[in-house]
Amino acid sequence: SLKANNGPAMAGKQPKDAFPLLKSAEILQCLNELGIASSEDDLLHPTGLKVQHIYASFNELLLHRKREDMAQPDFEGLQELEFPELHEQSVPMIGFLSACQKLMAIAGVGDFTMSDLIKPEARRVRRSLSAVINLAKYHEDKLPGYMQFSQETDALLNAKASLEEESERLLSARRQAEQRRAEEEPALQQMEAENEQRQVTVRELFNSHTAILNESHALKAKVQETRDASRGLSFELLNAREEAESLRKQIAPDPRALKDELQALHDAVALEKAALKSLEGKCSDAAKGAAAIEAAEGQLDELARLQAEAEAEAQRLKETRRGIKAVAGSTLGLETERAELAHQVRAVTQRIGHCKERLERQKEQHAAKEEDARAALSLAERQWGELSEERERHERQQDDSELALRELRDKHLYARMEHEAVAARLQQLQQKLSLQVRAYHQTVLSAMGSASESTQGLAAQGVAC
Repeated sequence: SLKANNGPAMAGKQPKDAFPLLKSAEILQCLNELGIASSEDDLLHPTGLKVQHIYASFNELLLHRKREDMAQPDFEGLQELEFPELHEQSVPMIGFLSACQKLMAIAGVGDFTMSDLIKPEARRVRRSLSAVINLAKYHEDKLPGYMQFSQETDALLNAKASLEEESERLLSARRQAEQRRAEEEPALQQMEAENEQRQVTVRELFNSHTAILNESHALKAKVQETRDASRGLSFELLNAREEAESLRKQIAPDPRALKDELQALHDAVALEKAALKSLEGKCSDAAKGAAAIEAAEGQLDELARLQAEAEAEAQRLKETRRGIKAVAGSTLGLETERAELAHQVRAVTQRIGHCKERLERQKEQHAAKEEDARAALSLAERQWGELSEERERHERQQDDSELALRELRDKHLYARMEHEAVAARLQQLQQKLSLQVRAYHQTVLSAMGSASESTQGLAAQGVAC
C-alpha cells in the first residue's frame, strides 16, 4: 500500500492546497508501487506524451475509464469539414482533457488546463501528481470500509423491502377478505328472501367460514414469520454493531507504541546533541591549534626580523669587506652564519606551510561533521513531523469510524422503529380480523337458528294440515 508523505507549503499569498506537496523521490516511489513506469527525468523535464500516459493510468485506476473509451466515435458530418483529420485527433483529446479535469477537481486541483497536457511544467506536474497520489491513498484507505458499509446497507434495504412486501401482501389479503364479505352480503339477503334455499346457502357459508379460518391461520403463520424475520434482523444488526466495535478497536492507535517511538526519537536527539558537543570540543581543540599556529607565525615574524637584521649585518659586512680586505677569514665565517640563518628561515617556512595545511584539513573535517549533524537533526525533526501527522491521521480515522458507528446505530434504531410499527399494524389487523370472524360466527349462528325455527314452523304447519 501507499505510504503517507508530507511536503512544504507553497510560499507567497497563494491559497494553501488541501494535500501535501510530495518530493520527486516520493512521487517516483508511489508511481512504481502503482505499476506506472516513470523516471526522475520525466518529473524534472516532463513531456506531453509522458504526462498523458501517467494521467491516463490514474484515470483508469481511480475513475475506471480507459483512454480509448473516452474517444468520441465518428459522426456523419466529419467529412464535410475542411480538415477532418484535425478533428479526428482533437475530439479524443478534448474527451481526455475533460476526464483529467474531473479527476483533478476531485483531487483538489481546480486550474488544470490543456497546457498541462501539451506543454507541462515540472512544478505543476509535481503539484498535480501530489494531489492525485493523495487521492489514491484516500481511495485505498476508505475503500474497505465503504464496501463493508455498502454491504450492510444493502442487507438492511433488502430486509426493509421484504417487510414492505409482506405488509403489502397482508393488506391485499385484507382487501380481498373485505371484498369477499361484500360479495357474500347479497347471498345472505337472498337466503332471507328464499327460505327454500337456506340450507344450501348455510352450507356455502360454512364452507366460506372454513376458508376464512384457513386464511386466518395462514395470516397468523405469516405474522409469526414476520416476527422471526424481525428477530433475525435484530440479530444481524447486533452482529453489525459488534463488527463495527471490532473495527473501531482495530483502528484505534496504540499509545504505548507511540510513546516508545517518541522515546526512541528523544534518545536519537540526545545522541545527536552529544555528537554536537563532541564536535564543539573538537572545534575548541582546533581553535587551540590555531592559537599555536598564530604563535608559530609570531615566531616566523621574529625570524623575519632576525633575517632583516642579518641582511643589515651582511650589508655592514660588505662595507667592512670593502674597508678591510685583509680580514678574509672573518668574512668567510659571516657568510657561513648567513647560510645557516637562511636554512633556518626555509625550515620555519616549511613548518608554517604544514601547519596551514593541517589547519585547512581540520576546518574541512569540522564542516563535514557539522553538515552531517545538521542533516541528522533535520531527519529527526522530519520523522517527528511525520509521526505527528500519522497520529492525526489515526485520530481522523477514529472519528470517521465513530461517525459511521453512530450512523449504523441510527439505522438500527430506525429499522427497529419500523419493525415495531409493522408489528403494531399486524397486531391491529389481527384484532380486526378476529372481530370480523367473531361477528361472522354470530351472523351464521343467528341465520342457522332462524332457519331451524322456520323449518320447525313449516313442519308444524304440515302436521296440522
